[in-house]
Amino acid sequence: MSPATIATVNDIKASLAKELPVDGLTEESTERCQDMFKQLENCNMNLKVLTETLIGTVVSKFKIHETLGPIAKSLVKKWKKAARESNRPSAKKPEARESVSDLPMAPEWTDLPPLRQNIAKKLNSLLELSRKEMIDAGLNAEAFTGVCVSCATEIEAAIEKEHGRDHSDYKTKARSLVFNLKKNASLRSQLLMGATAPGELISMSSEHLATSEKKQERDAEVDRLRDSRLLDWDQKNESKINEMCGIKGDLLQASLFTCSRCKSIKTTSTQKQTRSADEPMTVFVFCLNCGKRWKC
Repeated sequence: MSPATIATVNDIKASLAKELPVDGLTEESTERCQDMFKQLENCNMNLKVLTETLIGTVVSKFKIHETLGPIAKSLVKKWKKAARESNRPSAKKPEARESVSDLPMAPEWTDLPPLRQNIAKKLNSLLELSRKEMIDAGLNAEAFTGVCVSCATEIEAAIEKEHGRDHSDYKTKARSLVFNLKKNASLRSQLLMGATAPGELISMSSEHLATSEKKQERDAEVDRLRDSRLLDWDQKNESKINEMCGIKGDLLQASLFTCSRCKSIKTTSTQKQTRSADEPMTVFVFCLNCGKRWKC
């Protein structure tokens, strides 16, 4: 099927228009129209050709013809479908995920079993994410590749030494390190520069493996929970509570008691046990506005 051109379709459109109206078509004219319809069928139409030539407006007029009608209807239906598909937003294709088998193999890993090879290659690819950062810091570009391979090899060997006896533990630890190294650029840099040894990495807890941002979030949550357990939390955070509730100005001096003399809410109160222990405490109130005292 050849691609349609605007000039070709316009020529066919003009020739078809000369054969109208369809009720006056002779047998010879019908054959000519059939040949032109076959040409259109063999053209690969796109939205631009359809909209600029408007070929469908002429072909649609042949729908009522006994012989040409079915062909005209089929063409118009096909073109409408093509137009709809052209207007439909194309689904964003997911990015192709690089297969572990496609990652480069270092000579150091050729004698390792397939699983260990894959882990070493994956660790190396994650350390490579820090290439720009390390080169900007002054590391030689050619030396960087060797540093990555050496570091990945040592990390994988440390995993094997610690968890190699249990296949499941080995894969679990490897997945954990892969996840954290992917997120934590600072940790990658520490490993590449030797500030953190591969053996030390294996024994790190999830808290130590986390990024600095994640650590700050955890510390803030710990502080919040600790503060919430304090008995005097309300007193320590009184100013924050007042601000959140919109309490300011004179309202900061307000109490639960209103002076019956001047109707002021600027009062202070204290409690004392003036009766027996099983009786409620007596509240002594003092009005800061007019000086009235009373108890309740």
